[in-house]
Amino acid sequence: MSPTNRPVPDAGGSVQEPVRRVAHIIREYPHATNAFTQGLVFHQGHFFESTGHQGTLRQLSLESAQPVWMERLGNIFAEGLASDGERLYQLTWTEGLLFTWSGMPPQRERTTRYSGEGWGLCYWNGKLVRSDGGTMLTFHEPDGFALVGAVQVKLRGQPVELINELECANGVIYANIWHSSDVLEIDPATGTVVGVIDASALTRAVAGQVTNPEAVLNGIAVEPGSGRIFMTGKLWPRLFEVRLDVVD
Repeated sequence: MSPTNRPVPDAGGSVQEPVRRVAHIIREYPHATNAFTQGLVFHQGHFFESTGHQGTLRQLSLESAQPVWMERLGNIFAEGLASDGERLYQLTWTEGLLFTWSGMPPQRERTTRYSGEGWGLCYWNGKLVRSDGGTMLTFHEPDGFALVGAVQVKLRGQPVELINELECANGVIYANIWHSSDVLEIDPATGTVVGVIDASALTRAVAGQVTNPEAVLNGIAVEPGSGRIFMTGKLWPRLFEVRLDVVD
């Protein structure tokens, strides 16, 4: 469902109109064009990415498109990636596996089975937040991945589908929407979309440089401490540092 749907009143007769923002490019960095980006996160001062198809976990450098460190997962489609400050957690798409990594460079500490698909993942308030391509966000215990709650993502009272990569920061859950240049800001307590970010400047910046129809905007990371925001896309040649400005 497109984030541009007309406002629809909720049961109480009111509509929460989301704040509108636009992503402006501050800097561009090289990004590997074979990286089918599914997850992007900062962890212990380092930048990590999870890629699909021939799945990998990789440590990135802003100076080079080549990863500083990489672990291949074999014939596994890796998805969302989250950090709790001590460990990295990596989803798989349909394999029903959650990989937990610890140490530096990361070593796989354990593998946990779960039901359903894995798309996006982030860490909020002691819980892992998972998307599965539908309208729901589910909350899980990091140890064992037990389901402990869920919210439905709604924009102006209407469910939003195709929720993809997630980043928990600044009191909201940032969420990519598959095949959309809009990024949502979601209230983790209610699922309400409180902000919509127009990131179309990024897709325009790589237009003509990517030909795969699946090379879409995906990947959000906020650097702890500095607050710098980074975005990229699947198979994109560029990683972007962006500034979010409110649209009047």
